[in-house]
Amino acid sequence: MIALGSRLVPERRRSVLRIRSGTAYTRNDMGLNRQTGLSGDSGACPFASGFGQIPPYFAGRGIQQRAASKCLAAMRSGGRFENCLIFWAPPGNGKSAMLAWTAAEGRARGIQVQEYVASELATREQLIEKVAGRTRWTERVGEISLGSFRWKLSPRTEDALDHILMRRIRKAPLALLIDEVQTLEPPVGRMILNAVQKLASRDAAILLVLAGTPDLADRLAETEATFWERSEILPFDLLSEQDASDAVRVPFESAGRVISAEAVAGVVSASNGYPFFLQIWGRLLWCESGASATRVTKEDVNGVRSDFLQKRDAFYRLSLREIERFGLWESAVAVAGAYDGRHDLHWPELAASLEPIVANQGTRRDAASVGAIIRQLESVGFIWQPRCARPDCYSRGIPGLMGYVLREARSDGRSSTN
Repeated sequence: MIALGSRLVPERRRSVLRIRSGTAYTRNDMGLNRQTGLSGDSGACPFASGFGQIPPYFAGRGIQQRAASKCLAAMRSGGRFENCLIFWAPPGNGKSAMLAWTAAEGRARGIQVQEYVASELATREQLIEKVAGRTRWTERVGEISLGSFRWKLSPRTEDALDHILMRRIRKAPLALLIDEVQTLEPPVGRMILNAVQKLASRDAAILLVLAGTPDLADRLAETEATFWERSEILPFDLLSEQDASDAVRVPFESAGRVISAEAVAGVVSASNGYPFFLQIWGRLLWCESGASATRVTKEDVNGVRSDFLQKRDAFYRLSLREIERFGLWESAVAVAGAYDGRHDLHWPELAASLEPIVANQGTRRDAASVGAIIRQLESVGFIWQPRCARPDCYSRGIPGLMGYVLREARSDGRSSTN
């Protein structure tokens, strides 16, 4: 038996998932976060500060985990379930890690899982090639084959995808996971959504899980498919103070190491509930305290603070490059100035801050022009709409990024990034 919260779970119901750092954690048969300890080398750092890595303790994402687990369980039992889950959030909130978690959970249940990044599916032909797996291309006639099936690549390429998916589903339930969906080309997105919708109408055991930034809704709308309204939408927010504390504390305690309440409070305060920052802090503290240390204190936090700030600012610089790439530098500065100590702004206030920018660009000063800028600022994580917010309310995005932008704008009077 193993301890699970306040109850015991039979050993046979425990499963172990290897994360990329080579450590492991245990989870119950529903795959929820009640880890009882890290196995293997206790000196190996469990914190995952890389992109898409599953954190050692997936704090604050129980809603998303339960939704995914419910679908996966129904797929195996033959019950009905939502055929499309959509994870959307600004960068660094764990949507890619949630895809990885869902993939591992699906495989543990005997479900076929295929994982893709949207850039791998640039065309409909690439989509079919990836989904089919064992394909043989005949360039002379533009033909794709799988086993005894052959299809000409034509406007009816959708038929090929339907047949390939159904062939796979006959072997076992199938989950398709696609990351960075906001970059998916509309014809490819339309083909995927229509195929899944068609198969779902026949009660086929297929699940589509999509992840992307907040402009995902607009991107999917370009596919002219109606899947968004028929999907379960699962946005990610910043972590609460309790969840952020657990994200740092549980991995240390699971390895038999104590982290003081003062140290946890210092990390939570500096991270502002941002999952990516919490993982950076955890990794720095783990390495700084050393494998033989049994206690982490606020002195350890102070000792790695400068290292954290360097890594945080490097991350901010990457975000600024994205802002500049979209031509949003002046807009970002204007919006950051409009917040000026406030946490939230409503649409009219945001629009007012952007109208001079739109006018300078020679664009019509209408709601569509302003809305396009706001959606782009959302896509890079500069602002976002929390799950519980009013429809016209926008919060600061990546914690501290607005302040960094203003500091950069004021230094030497610069008006654009290098």
